[in-house]
Amino acid sequence: MKITKKQLRRIIRENIRETFQSHTDEPRVGDSIVNVNPNCEHYGSRGVVISINFLPEDAGKTVEYQCSNRGPTWERGDVLEKTLDQLAPGWE
Repeated sequence: MKITKKQLRRIIRENIRETFQSHTDEPRVGDSIVNVNPNCEHYGSRGVVISINFLPEDAGKTVEYQCSNRGPTWERGDVLEKTLDQLAPGWE
């Protein structure tokens, strides 16, 4: 059975995620975060991480979070998805 590079990367990524604990500043499901990107329309949005997603071709990760505050372009309870570089640990 032959597998593609994409399939192999997925298998490795899944095994690493299951085998090793991350020692980075990446948020985990349940963590509080805040959008710190002043150029983003959701700047200042705060929330709780509900999922971490992988971009295609190992291009990075995104975080989905449910907003705990409201702002000019979002409401409390909205679910937003942002790349990791736009987010920082947040406190409720």
